[in-house]
Amino acid sequence: MWGRDRFTDGLGTSAAVLVAASGGFNSFYNCSLTEDPCAVYFYGKNVTAGKSDTIVVPFSYGSQLFQLKCSYLGNLRLYALKSIIAWPLLMSVVVVFCTVAVYLVVKRMQTIEGDVGLMEKMNADLHAAKSTAEAADKAKSSFLATVSHEIR
Repeated sequence: MWGRDRFTDGLGTSAAVLVAASGGFNSFYNCSLTEDPCAVYFYGKNVTAGKSDTIVVPFSYGSQLFQLKCSYLGNLRLYALKSIIAWPLLMSVVVVFCTVAVYLVVKRMQTIEGDVGLMEKMNADLHAAKSTAEAADKAKSSFLATVSHEIR
């Protein structure tokens, strides 16, 4: 019984070896002589009684006959339902996450495009103001040159 609950799997299987009393190994497996066959569980718990989904594999080792019994601890329909629902639910969460990420990236790109458009407008206004200032400076210089020439 050293391996009971040592490992776990999704289906919750258990396995036992049934040792026939005729082999004389009852004391080796800590079985009573009144128990025939003796169940030695090396994985999981004794849940094979009354289970319809138990798999039995008989085999022999030397002169001793054994039976390996595996059964599911849980409800197979519930396990199948969880398996059917889990992946689509996970994929739905991933799709929602990716959709939100794409939406946020698109909104940020629209904001950046708006900022770039505003900067281009400001740049055009600055260029127009510079041209107007240069024209005014040129007109002032021309006026001062003409007035200065007339005064002389």
